[in-house]
Amino acid sequence: MRIIITNESVYEWAAYYTVKCILDYSDKDKPFVLSFPLRYINKSYYQKLLSFYNDNIVSFKNIHIVSSGEYIDSNISQKYLEDNFLKFIDIPKENVHLFDSNVVNRKEEAKRMANLIKELGNITLLIDNLAEDGSFLLNTPSSSLEGSIRDKKISEIIRSYESKKFNMPIEMFPREGFTLGFEEAFNAKYILVMANGYEVSDALAHCVEGAISQFYPTSVLQEHKKLIIVADEESSSDLKVKTYKYAKSLESKSLHPKELIKGLYKSYYALTNIKIFDGEKFIDGHCIVIENNVIKSVEKEIDVDAVITRIDLGGKIVAPGYIDLQVNGIGGYDINATPTVETLKNTNEVCQRYGCTSYLPTVITNSDEYMLKIIDLFNSIEDLSVIGVLGIHFEGPYISHEKRGIHNEKFIREPNMEMIEKINASKCVMVTVAPEMVSGEVIEAFAMGGKVVSVGHTNGTYNEIKEKIPYGITFATHLFNAMRPWGSREPGAVGAVLETKDMYAGLICDGVHCDFASVELAYKLKTGHICIVTDAIAPAAAPEIKEYIWAGKKIHRDGNRLIDDNGTLGGSAITISQSVRNVVNEVGATVEEALKMASLYPAKVMGIDDKYGRIKEGYIADLVILDEKLVVKGVVFKGNYKEYNYDHEWVTHA
Repeated sequence: MRIIITNESVYEWAAYYTVKCILDYSDKDKPFVLSFPLRYINKSYYQKLLSFYNDNIVSFKNIHIVSSGEYIDSNISQKYLEDNFLKFIDIPKENVHLFDSNVVNRKEEAKRMANLIKELGNITLLIDNLAEDGSFLLNTPSSSLEGSIRDKKISEIIRSYESKKFNMPIEMFPREGFTLGFEEAFNAKYILVMANGYEVSDALAHCVEGAISQFYPTSVLQEHKKLIIVADEESSSDLKVKTYKYAKSLESKSLHPKELIKGLYKSYYALTNIKIFDGEKFIDGHCIVIENNVIKSVEKEIDVDAVITRIDLGGKIVAPGYIDLQVNGIGGYDINATPTVETLKNTNEVCQRYGCTSYLPTVITNSDEYMLKIIDLFNSIEDLSVIGVLGIHFEGPYISHEKRGIHNEKFIREPNMEMIEKINASKCVMVTVAPEMVSGEVIEAFAMGGKVVSVGHTNGTYNEIKEKIPYGITFATHLFNAMRPWGSREPGAVGAVLETKDMYAGLICDGVHCDFASVELAYKLKTGHICIVTDAIAPAAAPEIKEYIWAGKKIHRDGNRLIDDNGTLGGSAITISQSVRNVVNEVGATVEEALKMASLYPAKVMGIDDKYGRIKEGYIADLVILDEKLVVKGVVFKGNYKEYNYDHEWVTHA
């Protein structure tokens, strides 16, 4: 038995150890079998495993996951596993082995799982949380210290703790569950027990320093040759001084699995030989140190003896990852036509190839039923940032009939309070409205609900727009397009946006939606407040697509334009990286300003510029790597370095 006391999260430590065991595993005759309790395990364990998976350090294709315990007559534990872990990894469904929580014959179900584990060659790594009463899995005090899988009553201590974690009243919480027995535990190759918090300190002391006792079931694991207990400072507070000092010394002797896998773990590395654009200015002679998904530091040099992977980028530019606030689809993927997690993930992958590490999936005018379907989809995803998504952008349906563009007119309508409340309670982060179509109170309700309210698809006059701005409008959707134009006697919506200094505006910089002279005018009038957006749809970055059905209409590729049969523009075919180059080469903006327009300013619009849009200690490690012509050569996405070796991007020339 080994006990290690750590100053960091025991759950993250456990994730490091899990990956180390997987990477070290060499038995070709039987698979790696990972077993942990589905009942409740801290999300940070799953999140850290996902960071390794997203960094291409570990794959779960050949891993088997076996539930070590879960509730009976309830699927909350299985849903928790699916929502926080399984849906994001590459594990085959047939490799996930869970109990049938609704089975009638419990003994047969226990026997089935016991036989399954034996057929797999037993468990490779078994993980558990130490409970306040010293339970091991659901083997509570006074349980038999022998035997195999069985159904058990759940102790009130565990029910009280886990009902709070699942935000359920204890009287509604399951009272029984399936659990592995000590037979499966002692046949496991490795066991890791996590001890977290003051409430388990007494149990930890008894299980580590006391005699084996059925009153502290975890104590029986002392006899397992490959047991590790990882504990935080609080949980170790009742240990004897001698035990505590010994346990602390183990971590100081580089037993931390992080140290043992750093050479493989590409989320602990330094980007060197680079020209950094930090979000404000260029700096030379520095490197960027990345750990996990965060920028650990920007340094002039790193110790030559440091245990760290160095990636020499040969003098390339490294800038904050691009943020696109208007993406309907790209690379053949259509968020509106096929709203699924898979579509969002694939869209993210294509966006990254063009330097975009965060985006707003944009949903155009549709029915309330469809919008609620979108809301449910996004609510089902625990952490949107894992797939590069900032939230939903509802572009409509509260827009102008006259300036609807490609939007389906039959769905244009006025909002109702019930729908406003549902949108405000969702993961929607931006709403595009025509101010003349909604009241100031509606705009204020969205703004107070934390949404970025954007003016767009509007036929409102200058005065109508200016009247509604104080209620909470802070952004303009694709400036110049689908809005009342600037006239000498009626400045229109365009005039209102350009004249409002503090308002940000999105601009499609493809030379099709806006002549580059218009882009230059907006750039000069609103320097510091223009965001490059693409308004891309599925044919963007997919030149092989010549015709496409979108918003119920046939879209044709006419050169670099995507138009319907009436000549109405239907989204763009441009990528954000080409847009950045256009702003520099066609408009004459500085490289610094163009990069800000694609990263820092969108981050400010969304109120996330404390984490995104800069290269700075503590910021999310979302970066774009560019050559001297601003062609994307790689990205860092949530700490994961990806190199693109193609000679050129597919581009759209205006």
